Amino acid sequence: MSSVKKVLVTGGSSGIGKALVDRLLCRGYEVFSLSRTVLPEASYRGNGLLHQIACDLTDHDSLSGAFEQIALHTESLDLVFSNAGFGIAGAIADTPKEEVIRQFDLNYFSSVELIRYCLPFLRVAKGRIILTSSVAAVVSLPFQSFYSASKASLNMLALALNTELAPFGIKTISVMPGDVATGFTDSRIKDACPETDYGARCERSVAKMEKDERGGTKPSVIAGKILRLAEKRNPKPLYGLGFFYRLVLVLFKILPVRLTHWI
Repeated sequence: MSSVKKVLVTGGSSGIGKALVDRLLCRGYEVFSLSRTVLPEASYRGNGLLHQIACDLTDHDSLSGAFEQIALHTESLDLVFSNAGFGIAGAIADTPKEEVIRQFDLNYFSSVELIRYCLPFLRVAKGRIILTSSVAAVVSLPFQSFYSASKASLNMLALALNTELAPFGIKTISVMPGDVATGFTDSRIKDACPETDYGARCERSVAKMEKDERGGTKPSVIAGKILRLAEKRNPKPLYGLGFFYRLVLVLFKILPVRLTHWI
């Protein structure tokens, strides 16, 4: 049996996912990258074996077909990085239900479906699941409440999976980065900031956050932190990434809720 680690990454064509794929290939791993966009292989660096599979994670047939392809190459997976996601911005009162469903469909339900498909492969290797959550899972963001809720759901999923999958030696980690300088900022859906009583406040709030994101940590740095946590001997289920964000998460645990509004 090959000693080369087999790894699956979703959202591997951009941002944190692309940076993860690069780092994994540099370690010589065999990587299955699931994304709607297939990049030229020269876009990636490293000597590992890369399989790019075009896949819409929210489409059952597309996901099923992707795993049929994966099964042709391996019976096991050592690491699964569920990283794909996007954000919508808008007041709760202004955001259409259809947009909320779309937010949860990719950010949460696609991870659930992905894990179901991955479990037979993970059980063979006693592998690990790594979910890309966000500090927003704990620090609820104004005018991005549904994004925060979808990421909080991932944290709860990680905690439950650790209990359910313990007999099979599978561990789950949910990692919570803060501001990261990726294309995520420009892809955020802002249609729900219309000219209503909330519109101007929504636009100011989102503009401030986008400025912080553009000055955020490089994806390659975040990917390095995630990979180190993924390969720890005894990882915890939840991690904030970076000293400042770990401090924020601690404060949100110990302070009264009314005081956290000022952080």
